[in-house]
Amino acid sequence: MKVIISDTTALIILAKCNRLNLLTNFLEKVYIPDAVMQEISIKNDDVKKFITTSDFVEVKEVSNKKILEDVYYSGLDAGEIEAIALALETGLDLIIDEKAGRKYAKSKGIDILGLLGILKINLLNKHINYIELLYILDEFKKVKFRINPKLEKEFLDNLSK
Repeated sequence: MKVIISDTTALIILAKCNRLNLLTNFLEKVYIPDAVMQEISIKNDDVKKFITTSDFVEVKEVSNKKILEDVYYSGLDAGEIEAIALALETGLDLIIDEKAGRKYAKSKGIDILGLLGILKINLLNKHINYIELLYILDEFKKVKFRINPKLEKEFLDNLSK
């Protein structure tokens, strides 16, 4: 069973675009810590409804308080802290897009995946084609996915090779 931990941002963007299938195409379950669920639940909107009614996304508490305490001093937000702590505790990969969070997670030896990686996996597994990938990337940007233009160009150039 392929399971992954997720931070808040990617789930919100995928839900806003009605694209959680980009995860269900290659994963069986996504665990989120309590802090991520709280961040998702701030707004009582379709995103909250979409995620809380999904059998695919499950809240999992960080039980190792020592790991949580160590990550707490990283200066990241609560969702990132708990998601990284849960990934360290479980040994699972982590979906995270924020630069500081990615850097910290990598420094702790966590394998990470972001929205671009999710798109790439879907393309390589033929769940989407290149034109669909471009369309979905545009959808993401319309719902506030911020991507450095240089990184976007590099990503798209590497896909076309």
